[in-house]
Amino acid sequence: MSSSTPGGRRRPPQEFALPSGKKVIVALADAVPSLRRQYSNSSDDVEVVVQGSAEHTNYLKQSRQHHESRRAELKERHGAAFDEWEDVQNQLNSVTAQLSRMSTNTSGLHGNFGKFGFDAGVRTYDDGQGEANGSGEGREPADETHHEGYRQVSTIKLAKRPVVRQWFHRNVLWRGSEQTEIMAVELFFDLLYVGIIHSNGEHMSEDPNGEELLRFAVTFIMSWKIWTDVTMALSWFETDDVLTRLEILFEIALLLAFTTNMTNCFVDDPAHNTYTQLVSFYLAARLLFAVHYVVIAYLVPMVRGAMITSAITVLVPSALWIASIHVEMPGRLGLIWPALALDMYGSGIFIGLFRYARSAGADTSMGKKLNKLFEFYPAMNIEHKVERMNAFVSLVLGYSVVGILFQSNGGYNVNAFLGKAVLGLMQAFFFNWIYFDVDASTINVHAIRHSANGAVLWQFAHLPFVMGYIVATSALSTLVLTLDVPNTERDQLRPPYSVRAEEHLSSGVRFFYCQGLAIALLSMAFISLSHSHRTPPTMRLSKPVRLINRVLVCIIMFLLPMATHLDSLSLISTTLGLTAYVLIVELWGKSCKDESFFPGRRDVSKMRAMADAKSAETEVQGTDNPNPGQMRADRMPLDQNDTAAF
Repeated sequence: MSSSTPGGRRRPPQEFALPSGKKVIVALADAVPSLRRQYSNSSDDVEVVVQGSAEHTNYLKQSRQHHESRRAELKERHGAAFDEWEDVQNQLNSVTAQLSRMSTNTSGLHGNFGKFGFDAGVRTYDDGQGEANGSGEGREPADETHHEGYRQVSTIKLAKRPVVRQWFHRNVLWRGSEQTEIMAVELFFDLLYVGIIHSNGEHMSEDPNGEELLRFAVTFIMSWKIWTDVTMALSWFETDDVLTRLEILFEIALLLAFTTNMTNCFVDDPAHNTYTQLVSFYLAARLLFAVHYVVIAYLVPMVRGAMITSAITVLVPSALWIASIHVEMPGRLGLIWPALALDMYGSGIFIGLFRYARSAGADTSMGKKLNKLFEFYPAMNIEHKVERMNAFVSLVLGYSVVGILFQSNGGYNVNAFLGKAVLGLMQAFFFNWIYFDVDASTINVHAIRHSANGAVLWQFAHLPFVMGYIVATSALSTLVLTLDVPNTERDQLRPPYSVRAEEHLSSGVRFFYCQGLAIALLSMAFISLSHSHRTPPTMRLSKPVRLINRVLVCIIMFLLPMATHLDSLSLISTTLGLTAYVLIVELWGKSCKDESFFPGRRDVSKMRAMADAKSAETEVQGTDNPNPGQMRADRMPLDQNDTAAF
């Protein structure tokens, strides 16, 4: 039968035969007249009917009755042999249909369930009876999917705990229909976190020196770890139940309490020092996840090894954080940095052991023990993780514009304050353009799927990228209000902006601004390097050449603070010009030599070739082809309900 697809596309007319031998062609109403004219002079017995009409239904019933009678006759004639043949045919049709769905629905995004498609390579389980198929029937375990060296599970098998198993099957499994609700909670958390880190950066710009940079780096990494813990937990076991929402709410409250103690955590006066409070709220947030992992390890024995090691990566650095409370500065830093390193990269030790046990050490006694202990590793929803990071980066880039806003004190003031703010806005827009439209386009294989090293590089390059960009934008807010260029008078600003305005540009602001941008742009180069991009043979500049150009620009930005003669307007203009240069080189370099860089210009030779192809086709077929140069293009009928033409 001819039918419409969900996207509005119409399949070509289809046909079937009646017991009498008549051929029935089914088509949409608007295509029936032309088809009847086409077959009017045919010697075959053909009838064209409208899809869904009474004639269509009657003919289908006649055909079904005919084939049912033939089936009954064959069954009576062949007996048990017919039953066996029919069972084999049903099994074959089922397998063929599943293979067809795999070829059309996976979209190359393997390794998880998500809105981008389904891949049966991910191993799923029912209530403990084996592997579950689409209908919920139990089957024997099939081949596992190996991703980054470990086997993955998407659904959790909970042996010998029926009540807990039922709750987890109802709540812990990732359900795409509830993605909107859980994404709303995540977006709420991301908005809060972006505001916190920008507020932290703005405080650093008030007194730009090494001590403030140290305080910002430590507190930023600590808050980043809390945010990534929530991201990872939701990616492993994404739920939409009350308990999960309460856990996230508790994490948000702890992050808020942590934020209120960031400013004075390194002050010398013990009466005003808040380091103990800072570490206390940080450990409360981290230890909550340790408890969460231990509970999962008890309830889900299949992933017990992964959960126990995750809890260990929380407990070991926690001991260093507690010890740091009892040590004075600067000796305290000797405990802080190892604790931060273990918090950020400690899980890599156990992941390395998993990979060793799955590959080189598979035949060793140690490898066998590790494989037995860590039989499964929780699957990560890659699309969710990538979209979550993209949304977060978009918030960071957009929120940076808030820092350069100010209020005029009256009158029609088109002054240098406004000019510098507009230039800062353009720079944020260009960074957004490079991150999303340049580096994130034409990706052949995402870094997480490309290789283990690429996945690690992509994940950890975002930390210096966001940190460097926030350092730069915090300094930009000071540059916008600096009174070192003409047409910048203090009385043009209303309080508190007039109070914050500086007469001269300090060296700390110069270094924070230029080197923060350099680190952010360099980190974006590493993020681009981690992906595998499609490379047309006629591309003007290869990816390595373009990245080398970006690195050279980063070096210039890094050394730019040494040009002390540049005022605030010149400094913003120079960095904006360098960013625009990188963007132009990227856009021009990614284009192809056989295509015009400007859409308005058409290649004359291509136009002539297309015209010749259309003329030749008209001579052969006697009709105009709406797709010149494509001799075999199919025309599909559309009706008024279709939203797109194919």
